[in-house]
Amino acid sequence: MSVDLKQHLELADYLGALAVWCIFFFILFVLSVLFNFICIKKDDDITALERWGHKKNIGMKLGPHRRSMVARQVPQDVEMD
Repeated sequence: MSVDLKQHLELADYLGALAVWCIFFFILFVLSVLFNFICIKKDDDITALERWGHKKNIGMKLGPHRRSMVARQVPQDVEMD
């Protein structure tokens, strides 16, 4: 009696790790968006996501604060000679 210990993996076996990775980061993204819009109130400080969106000049609201309020609170880069 001999036992064959070789595994025969198919493409679906390899895609399982990719599927788990995608599901994990999707859940992480959804939770971060929920926390950013639900748990942070308008009288709190601006978030790092809002600072990043202002710096990259993204034309959408990335948190509970107005874009004008974010622009006032983000320090402006001043070049010194």
